[in-house]
Amino acid sequence: MSTYRWHADSLLHVTALPAAVADRLLVATPEQLRVLVWFSAHTANFDAAACAAALKMPADACQSCLRFWVEQNVLVNVEESAVAPSVSSAGTAIPRPTPVKPRAQEVLRYQKQHPDFAAFVEAASARLGKAIGHGDTATLLYLLDTVGLPQEVILLEIAYAVSIGKGNMRYIEKLALDWADKELTALPDVDRHIQYLERCHRAAERIQQLFLLPRALNVSQAEMCAKWLDDWHFTEPMLKAAYDITIENTGKFSPVYMDGILKRWQAEDIHTLDKITRPPAKKKSAAATNPEQSSLDIDSFDQALQRYRPQFGKKN
Repeated sequence: MSTYRWHADSLLHVTALPAAVADRLLVATPEQLRVLVWFSAHTANFDAAACAAALKMPADACQSCLRFWVEQNVLVNVEESAVAPSVSSAGTAIPRPTPVKPRAQEVLRYQKQHPDFAAFVEAASARLGKAIGHGDTATLLYLLDTVGLPQEVILLEIAYAVSIGKGNMRYIEKLALDWADKELTALPDVDRHIQYLERCHRAAERIQQLFLLPRALNVSQAEMCAKWLDDWHFTEPMLKAAYDITIENTGKFSPVYMDGILKRWQAEDIHTLDKITRPPAKKKSAAATNPEQSSLDIDSFDQALQRYRPQFGKKN
């Protein structure tokens, strides 16, 4: 067994990553991890051009990778966070409620004061397809009374979670809090967001089948697929061309890298194969492409070889 330790010179400049990064290793792409490590080792003012030069990636792909960590609540965009959050009519900010769920006695008290709550729990149980215990009932009351979500919104979120095979209360609570942070608290807004997620899922399935990918794409990758197909309207031949370039340059399917290619094509209005420009191939030498133009004259060499007669010196 070998023993390793950090080289002393490498400890002169140390960079640290938050523990939350480890929780997202399964959903992050290698490119997203590389950009995050590069970012952590450099200035907080992200320079996409410098990152692109260091990692040999398109600048817009580096920016997209960094955006992934913002969406995962690992990084915060200072300029965007400077924008004032949603405010109440009194003008004060509305933070997320502290996740303190009601106790059993509080749930029973609420049920007595709100007779319609029992019907709401029954409707939630019907959508889940199973009986709801005391803990899940407390979660429903927390979402309803503390977070402030309407009953019909919670029921719609439960139905969506069940449709994607994640019909457990822990996921439903996480989903509801995430959508509440995005101000998706009205039924029409939630319904439109679910339609968008379903559109992304269909686009991801189409891309997975087109490229014969071994596993399903994650949420951020599915959103890229919907953008390629539904927003930018790239055809399958164009997508295959971008896929081939991605494989050629990275050795694997990298949605972030492919997104950078398609983003450039969209900006340059390249939507047909004849408009795609590739770097010129290296020219072969004249001798390699046309043996007749070789500097070696085979016929003259054969004639000289036939005229050659070896001469042997006499022995002393």
